[in-house]
This record gives sequence, structure tokens and C-alpha cells, in this order.
Amino acid sequence: MQRNRPAFALFAVLLAACAVAPPAGTGDAPLPAALAEAVDLRGPYRAALCGREDMGAAACAVTLHRFAGERAAARPPPADTSRFRLLFVPGFLASCFPAADSFADVVAAARAQGFAAQVLAAEGRNGVDANARLLAAQVEALPDDDRRIVLVGHSKGGVDALELIVARPDLARRVAAVLAVSGALQGSPLADRLRGAYGATFAVFPFPACGWGEGDPVADLTPERRRAWWARHGGTLAAPVYALVSVPDAERLSPALLAPHAYLATHSPWNDGMLLAQDQVATPGRLLGIVNADHLAVAIPFPGGLPWTFTMTAVPFPRPQVVLAAIDVIAADLAGRVR
Repeated sequence: MQRNRPAFALFAVLLAACAVAPPAGTGDAPLPAALAEAVDLRGPYRAALCGREDMGAAACAVTLHRFAGERAAARPPPADTSRFRLLFVPGFLASCFPAADSFADVVAAARAQGFAAQVLAAEGRNGVDANARLLAAQVEALPDDDRRIVLVGHSKGGVDALELIVARPDLARRVAAVLAVSGALQGSPLADRLRGAYGATFAVFPFPACGWGEGDPVADLTPERRRAWWARHGGTLAAPVYALVSVPDAERLSPALLAPHAYLATHSPWNDGMLLAQDQVATPGRLLGIVNADHLAVAIPFPGGLPWTFTMTAVPFPRPQVVLAAIDVIAADLAGRVR
């Protein structure tokens, strides 16, 4: 149990708020603030996801929220697997918890479908700059062939991926797009609230699986720092940024996220337990869809066993279908074939 003391300590800090059930987004509910400003690809994405042979209509309806203004669209053609390399970037602290194998099931499904796909190593306690350098070294080692790279980042991993393409324009030319899966693109109010708690818990705990890190990852996720980043780089990004936003129904919210969700609900009920919905899209960005998952389940298969039984909710969520449908839409959009 000693390994889990930082998690419980941080959880205790958050318990100042009362639990608030997240709303279900269906039908005529307006899009959460800021999402309506993004390029709206919800129709093509719904067609891509619900049209998959491994995704029935009932499962799709549960997986993908519907908000007002979504227009029906034709299903885009499947992406040409020979043209893309999918590189996945885990989020904050992910490497410190090896059982939390981010995107493992998605990578397996992508390879089975014919994609070149792998998870890049990101240090869980690194700041954005340090992880961008780490990612760049791995991208440099990959074949510079005809496959265009799609960087798929979860949480802070989306921010690390963006910093990579800004810091290394020589590598950015190989990147076709960035897909943020519950990406912390605009930061989180939690980062302002928890900087001190992080310094006294996760930052100093001797996790066997990850190093001490370089930089301040929590400071990098404050809204102020993210706004400054977008002001400098938003108009000059070398690749378009697509977003899968996560907002769970109440029964899909993991126990570990109840308290942070309640705090974020004082800002907006539309949040995934770590990020507000509006903070998960780029400036400017492209919105693919709002999925019914919390911040953990959207990218991490349920590991089972302790302590995960008490921290994550073991609900079925079709991560491979959700992400690979996004790749289909991205490929079609890049080719100008989205209608």
C-alpha cells in the first residue's frame, strides 16, 4: 500500500468539493463553450465510428455524445494504412504506473489493421520541453519513408506532441496531424490548484518505474502558460490539431476522479475529471467528437487488480474503434474528402 500513498494524499487534498454528477450530453443540449468555435467534424466522425463493422449502433450511441448542431455526413473511406505511421504519446505520470498501459489495445488493433504503430516513451514527471526532446530522439530514429506521422497524445501527451513539432521543424515536416485524446491543450484549473500538492506527493515519491523528471509538468499545464503558448504558436503550427473530447456520464466516472470532477464542475459540469471540455480543443482546432469516457478510460485499458479496482471504473469503452475512426476522418480531411 505504501506505493499508493501519493495518490491517496493527493486525493485527500481534493476532497474539499462535493461530488457532482456529470450531465449526459444528448440531443438538443448546446455544445460546451469554445467547442462551437472549432471546425466541426462531428458528423463525419459519427459516420466513421458508427459505420464500423465492429461497432454496433447501440454501442455507438452509448459511446458518442450528441449535442445540438451536429449534421449528418457520409462515412469517410478507411485510411490507407500504408500512408500513415501512428505514434502514441502517454500522459502525465503514465510511465510511473506501468500497469496503466496507455493505448496498448489501440496499438494492437492498429497493427492488426495494417498500420505502423507504436507508443513512444515519455517520462511521466518530465516537463513539456524535456519530453519534446525525448520524443524527437525517437522520431529521428524511425524510417523517414512515405508514411506520414500522426501523433496521438493523451492528456499532457498532446501538449508534449505539440511542443515537438514547434521545437523541431525538421521533424514537423514528417507530421501530418496531431490527434489529442482528452488532450490538455488549454491546460486545466486543477494545475493551478494542485502545484503545491504535486510537489509534496508525486514529485518526491520514489516511483520504481520512472525517473524524477526534468522541469515542472504541472506548471506547464496551467491555463496561463497554455494561453501564452497558443498566443506564440497557434497561428504557425505545421500540422492541424484534431480533438476527441471526453465527458463521462455519472456511472462512468472513476472513483479517483470524483473529487477533481466536483472541483472542475464549479467551472463547468462538462469535464472528464481532469480537464474541462473546452480546454481539450486547440486554438484553432478541429472537433471530431465528444466521447462518453472519463480522463482515464479514454486512453487506458482497465488494468484490474489493486489499486485499480478502487481508482478506475471498469466500464467497457471501445478505445480501438474510437481512435481508428478518428484516423479515418483525419486521413479524409487531409485529402479534402470530408463532406
